[in-house]
Amino acid sequence: MRTITAYGRRTLTAYGIAVIIVFAILNGIFWLVGSSKLHDLNVFSAGFGLGMLGMYIAAWLYGYRRVDPIPPRQR
Repeated sequence: MRTITAYGRRTLTAYGIAVIIVFAILNGIFWLVGSSKLHDLNVFSAGFGLGMLGMYIAAWLYGYRRVDPIPPRQR
């Protein structure tokens, strides 16, 4: 079984994309239902998006920590 890192994708990017898709689906469902909680979900989604943007900028500025998928042999 191949993992996300085996395909060359960074797990941070994959996580961000997955969360954005889930928030888009949730916002769509809340909008179709006409829920009064839609505004709260929109504010939370926007805050999460801004947090992800800040995290990506920090990772770009300070370096992204990559984990070696195959640890070195222990001697």
